[in-house]
Amino acid sequence: MIFRKIISLSIALSFIVLFVTGILSYFKDYSRITATLHTVFGCLFSIGIIAHISNNFRPIKNYAKGRTIAVVSIILALLFSGAYFQAKPFKALMDVGAKLKANTEKEINHSTYEVIEMQMDKDVQLTIDLLRSVHYWHPQMAIWIEDTLGNYVETIFVSKATAQGLFFGGRSKENFKTFDEKKDAKGDYRRVNALPVWSHKRGVQYKDGLYVPTNDKPLPDAITGATLIDNFQLLSSIDSTAKFKLKVELNVAFDDNEYYSEFDFPDDEIFHNGTGQLGQPSIIFETSVDMKDGKDYYLMELIGHGHHSGQTGEIYKDLTSLTTAKEIVERIVVGVR
Repeated sequence: MIFRKIISLSIALSFIVLFVTGILSYFKDYSRITATLHTVFGCLFSIGIIAHISNNFRPIKNYAKGRTIAVVSIILALLFSGAYFQAKPFKALMDVGAKLKANTEKEINHSTYEVIEMQMDKDVQLTIDLLRSVHYWHPQMAIWIEDTLGNYVETIFVSKATAQGLFFGGRSKENFKTFDEKKDAKGDYRRVNALPVWSHKRGVQYKDGLYVPTNDKPLPDAITGATLIDNFQLLSSIDSTAKFKLKVELNVAFDDNEYYSEFDFPDDEIFHNGTGQLGQPSIIFETSVDMKDGKDYYLMELIGHGHHSGQTGEIYKDLTSLTTAKEIVERIVVGVR
């Protein structure tokens, strides 16, 4: 009897913790403490359930007879299939949570930095130091070099999801009208509007007419990396050159506003069906470096935004339609040695 009481109380208390941490995980950004609590009490809950089944095996066995088990199995199978294949109601449920996170101000810890080391064997050593602001949330990002005339030279860094064309829920030029009807879609499609300035500037057009890398022709690992979720210092290097421009493009999904929403651009099919992640366009920072001016550091300037659906590589200098997108980054400093 005491053992049964312990099991029942453990299950009840574990359920409460799982319920609370599950709600926090849905509405709030990732927290290691929340994730740890959810995992630990999930294990405890699982152990309690196993013990409960063991203690009540005979009545559970009786429940499994007849039509009841068939009905329950069908319902569970439908729920599992819908979640696994991201059917519309399940995908919409997760999109709501992602949108809430994207539009929620984040607590900023200026003392926390992630250090990423890329290629360091060239003559000019670069340090890109980014301090995030209140709406920095899992952005797609590209960092590249141009000459003084604005011609593309090379990519320093690009987020892996863009570099490999692996956005779940993305659409391609060919399938955006029928994507939501394909229940078995695997999600290996591209967000054509994520980083349009970088992708067009790079100038590599793929067989479908788009400029975004594909899953079968990804960019090399040497210039790609996981999404940077906090303040960071990215270390890299380039070939010796007297003067050059460095650009950074960032894009946060689900940050729609009154200018970029489901009610805007009604004739732009790519904006509404091309990605499934409506939001404000990418933002672009730039600085010009002169190796002979005696400076070691350069502050990057926000110079404009990309096309809302990624159809061109133009930089639009008017920022009045942007709201939270202007609060993604506090500042970016480039160190040169």
